Amino acid sequence: MKKSKISIKKIVRYVRDLSIVVAGIAVTMYVNDQITNKSEKRDLRLYLNAVVLELQENIKDIEEQIKMEQKSFGYAKYLNSVGVKSVTDVKPVSRDTVNSYIDSIYLVQSVTYKTNAFEMFKLSGTMRLMENKELILTIWKAYTNMDEVKNLVDMGYQFKLDEAKKEAELSFAERQKRIPMYTFYTQTGWTFEFQQHWKATIEMLKETIRQIEEVL
Repeated sequence: MKKSKISIKKIVRYVRDLSIVVAGIAVTMYVNDQITNKSEKRDLRLYLNAVVLELQENIKDIEEQIKMEQKSFGYAKYLNSVGVKSVTDVKPVSRDTVNSYIDSIYLVQSVTYKTNAFEMFKLSGTMRLMENKELILTIWKAYTNMDEVKNLVDMGYQFKLDEAKKEAELSFAERQKRIPMYTFYTQTGWTFEFQQHWKATIEMLKETIRQIEEVL
């Protein structure tokens, strides 16, 4: 009988001690989870802030590209306004006006956009912590759009470069009888497309930044 009482006491003590240990482990795990969640949320904010800064830099780059293309855009509008009909239809064209655009007629830019912050965000695995899945899609679309615009603009500049090379092979006398870069500025519509796509991209990036800032 006495032996039985001792066993019960031991069991009660054991259960009590075990409960304390379990409670301690539970508290520790809870605290660790809280620390981990706090750390993950901090990391998410850091990555989103980095993406915002990167998108802002890309907007500045695109605005600079638009600025550099303004005279080329003006040249295209001028040729369309005087109604030239062919590369040799030089009568409606003022040579002085053409010369005023000469520094931009053959301009070819190197189009690049920054994506490092977004790439790091994807590789970090932090993106899974975002509750707003629509925002993830919006950010992804913004970078995809920049890549598509880059490819389009690169294609246009390659066409422009090819035409410029052909003109460079002509003699001075032959070039005087032709409208510089006629096909590129009047037949392809590339210059106008550059403007449209760049401006649309800027608006998309600004809207993406606005949505990100709402959750920061």
